[in-house]
Amino acid sequence: MKIAPPQVWRNKKFMYKLIASKCRKCGNIDFPYSPYCTKCGNSDVEKTELSGKGKLVTFTVSYQSREGFEKSLPSIIGLIRLDEGAEIIAPIVDTEIDKLKENARVEATLRRVYKDSYNGLIQYGIKFRVVEE
Repeated sequence: MKIAPPQVWRNKKFMYKLIASKCRKCGNIDFPYSPYCTKCGNSDVEKTELSGKGKLVTFTVSYQSREGFEKSLPSIIGLIRLDEGAEIIAPIVDTEIDKLKENARVEATLRRVYKDSYNGLIQYGIKFRVVEE
């Protein structure tokens, strides 16, 4: 997989921020952004940036990976309910598995997702980490 610098540049606001849609009729928040409300079907929606803070609803630990990604094992994937109400499935980083618990407070953080050995570009993405209260 090669990373194209123009493509990363064009998509940076969607790759590095949590952009959702908020319905002006019912107030529902959909993530990722959708041009219509998935709750009431209204097309009058506005883009809104989510805080990236929420709680861990549940999680799973995987000990399998694709070839070349063995160093990232085990990987933790969590279902996160953001403070605004939207739910997102995302990787959990910077925590020990035995200390992870449901309902833990989490926040979004930028982490390296992929490094292109062809041209040396690094692609970042949003992952979540547990925060102390």
